[in-house]
Amino acid sequence: MAEIRSQPGRTWGVADALLAMAAVPVVAVLFSAGVQAGLRLPDAATLAVASAALCALAALAGRRAARQSGGWSAALGVELPEWRDVGRVVGWTVLLLVTQAVVVTLLALVPALRGVEPDSNVGFLEDQPLGVLLLFAVLSVTVAPVVEEVLFRGVALRGLMTRMPFWPAALVSTAFFALLHVQRASAGAVYLVVVISTLGLGLCLLTRRAGRLGPAIGVHALYNATVFAFTVVTSG
Repeated sequence: MAEIRSQPGRTWGVADALLAMAAVPVVAVLFSAGVQAGLRLPDAATLAVASAALCALAALAGRRAARQSGGWSAALGVELPEWRDVGRVVGWTVLLLVTQAVVVTLLALVPALRGVEPDSNVGFLEDQPLGVLLLFAVLSVTVAPVVEEVLFRGVALRGLMTRMPFWPAALVSTAFFALLHVQRASAGAVYLVVVISTLGLGLCLLTRRAGRLGPAIGVHALYNATVFAFTVVTSG
């Protein structure tokens, strides 16, 4: 990905990255407006609508890059994981889970966070009917990894890298990625932001090394599956 800033004739970049990161406030505002208007969608419908909104934003944000660069794969490295990625996917998933565990342990030592219960963005899965659990499992393992990697490690990261080095671009795109997963402002949300940021930065680094999104999509999917399985088992 080091060659991104040197490609001639490219006009897509930061503006497209900003559009991709706009997924965070757009989705938040839409659902906040729906709640204030008294719309009480079933959980399954909420999941479906949120996924559709993110898919639409990903397609909108990446369309100019794909058109200019000869397709989504050429522009953003969009492709699904391959069999040769299995070892890398498993290894990076384990590495990120262990890193997150260490980070959470260190955060618990911070005086201001002692006794604070960490927030979770999957806590709503407790006491959900089987249909909602199955829908969430499918969306979180198949749809979310692809869409979120296209948005944040594809359009956002690559778009920002047309004007800045890798690490500033990774930090900015990861900040928005973390905010997408925060459901409320609270002391416990600090844990969630740091944990999701650890995941996001790891996926940025993996994408940079691989030069494509396939491995990051695989790690994201396996990570989500692991978190989902742990949440369901421990809440039962």
